Amino acid sequence: MIKGLILVLSLFVSSVAFSTEEKNEIPDDKDVHTQFGTCHQEFLPANFNLFVWNIKKAEARDSWARDFEFFVPKSDIVLIQEGMIDSYMPKVLERQKNFCWDFVTSFIEKDGDQTGVVSGSYAGPMMVHFLRSPGREPVIKTPKMVLVSEYALANSTETLWVANIHGLNFVTDRLNREQIEQVAQFLKKHQGPLIFAGDFNSWNKNRLTYLNEILGRLQMHKLAFANDNRRFKLDHIYVRGLEPVSTKLHNDIDSSDHKPLSAVFRLK
Repeated sequence: MIKGLILVLSLFVSSVAFSTEEKNEIPDDKDVHTQFGTCHQEFLPANFNLFVWNIKKAEARDSWARDFEFFVPKSDIVLIQEGMIDSYMPKVLERQKNFCWDFVTSFIEKDGDQTGVVSGSYAGPMMVHFLRSPGREPVIKTPKMVLVSEYALANSTETLWVANIHGLNFVTDRLNREQIEQVAQFLKKHQGPLIFAGDFNSWNKNRLTYLNEILGRLQMHKLAFANDNRRFKLDHIYVRGLEPVSTKLHNDIDSSDHKPLSAVFRLK
């Protein structure tokens, strides 16, 4: 536990150093959402693949792009945290044939680059909605974002809601919990199948406990992964109304400091 606190403190100090050099801008609501690519499918298949990854702003560049372009064609839905609108990443997104992407910006850096979460699919979403965290990261004063997308499902009258989260990190547990409660309150509106996945920044036992508690109220459960030897379990997939066929934690991928998660689902 002490080692974990030391790590969190060191990351916080790094964020303070970063804030002395950068002045970040929070975009107006009308400027948060950006779209890339073109998809032509109206429905997700009854059996579909999900891929979830915090990509660390694609800092590894070409090695990240190779990994990314390996997984995207195998996936029906892709959820990315720490995505970027810069001179590099949108070009990689647009190379993915028949995929469309929705990007919501958390903040704009001094050089004009934007960071946020991005969700992509072969099927065009029926609805896209973003939630800006009620709390802010200390010192740099930036929010975190959640992107909720609605998809039609083949052979079903129900629709699927998919929430893609980057959770507040260097804050009290209370502020992190408020963000989770905010999303849960929005997801309560939907009666059909749900997926809530991404980087929850759940680096202590308390955060993991209330995450399970809050999402349990929505009848959502967390997927388990074999060989899960992650020191900090920050990234998760929660689901309701779908049957998991398989799950995988991709321990062999090193182009980010987060390991990707994938799962195959079918309708119950």
